[in-house]
Amino acid sequence: MEHNKLIERFAEIQGITYEEAAEKISGETDEEILESITNYTRAKIASNMPKLNRQQRRALQKKLGKKNMSDAEVISETAEKLNYIDLIQKLRKLNEEKEQEENDTTN
Repeated sequence: MEHNKLIERFAEIQGITYEEAAEKISGETDEEILESITNYTRAKIASNMPKLNRQQRRALQKKLGKKNMSDAEVISETAEKLNYIDLIQKLRKLNEEKEQEENDTTN
């Protein structure tokens, strides 16, 4: 039952139907479903980031230096974490709205 709620909320956040969300993420436990959502989010972030060709990578490396290239990785990881935090905040907002609706119907 809880699995369906996770998939419903994921579908609502992504703006897709429940069936589409169920196809994109899978799992039998809550942890597996959340892991699938995390992997989907990471893949979506990676697909939105531009790919650098060899010449661009070398120019960037020359500009930043080898030491600062690791900073680019840190920035990428930070962006990923920020997007994950945004997803969590959206889920919390949906949970609060759902709880408020349930409280309104019981009163």
